Amino acid sequence: MPIVIRASSKDSTHDLIKKFKKALAKTDLVQDAKDGQYFQKPSKLRAIKKIEKSRLSKRLRQLKRMKNIAPSALEKLAARIG
Repeated sequence: MPIVIRASSKDSTHDLIKKFKKALAKTDLVQDAKDGQYFQKPSKLRAIKKIEKSRLSKRLRQLKRMKNIAPSALEKLAARIG
């Protein structure tokens, strides 16, 4: 999937680099490359996913108790949990 950054007449080179870095971070392309650099046992990967899921579940419960949270934010978090 190509990463396309649109440049307007006002954007400097520095701004374009910042936009590119943000777009690259959203795709998780760099993180996937770093994760594949070393072998991790499948049991370790499952444990990491389980910890992440419990952390997100706890965060979702905390956000549901708050009053000024947009429903779309809750839906996004629930989608990440699975």
